[in-house]
Amino acid sequence: MTLSFPYALDFLANCLVGDRIPLDLQRFDEMSGSGDGRFWSAAMAQPLWTASYSLYAKQAAHSRELNAKVRALDGAARTFYWADPYYDGPASGVTAGLNSVTVSGIRTDRGAISLSGLPPGFVLSAGDRLTIQYGSGRVYFGEFSEGATAGTLGNIADARELRPYLPFGISVGVTVRLVRPFFKAMVTEFTPFASYRGRWGDSAAITILQKP
Repeated sequence: MTLSFPYALDFLANCLVGDRIPLDLQRFDEMSGSGDGRFWSAAMAQPLWTASYSLYAKQAAHSRELNAKVRALDGAARTFYWADPYYDGPASGVTAGLNSVTVSGIRTDRGAISLSGLPPGFVLSAGDRLTIQYGSGRVYFGEFSEGATAGTLGNIADARELRPYLPFGISVGVTVRLVRPFFKAMVTEFTPFASYRGRWGDSAAITILQKP
């Protein structure tokens, strides 16, 4: 079968599992200041999600397969879809009835959205994550900074803060994915699985960075 990029979640990301997944939002800010204690900062580029972690040992054949799949990404040239294997969905535990959630409003500064299509009474929590696919293969991955409860019509009418800010290209009516959210990633560093007594591969580690 011919390789297709970005790799699907089930093709690679499901196997990139370690003990701890320290997902964080990497900022690209430039700061300057003066002698009187004043400081200024400017964002030089949009923030990107990143994670760097060690991988669990695999059986020998599986470890060689994973090494080959990562190498086929040609460093950071090609991409794959990645999801946090330990993120179980919204903090409320509700995952049913979330297939038709859409953006119903976007605040002017694009730092908050309102939602429709939720189950009535659904509780959104700070830290809940979301994915929005838009444009030609573009993927937004974000995190709600505050919570709310959907009304009887399944709406959260008051815009809820989220980060990073929504890029232009996302408009009202787009579908919001709240279950198994993902983003498009590239590999910036990879320590391959080493052969361990012929039966196992171990000592692998990976650093991924969101591909905007």
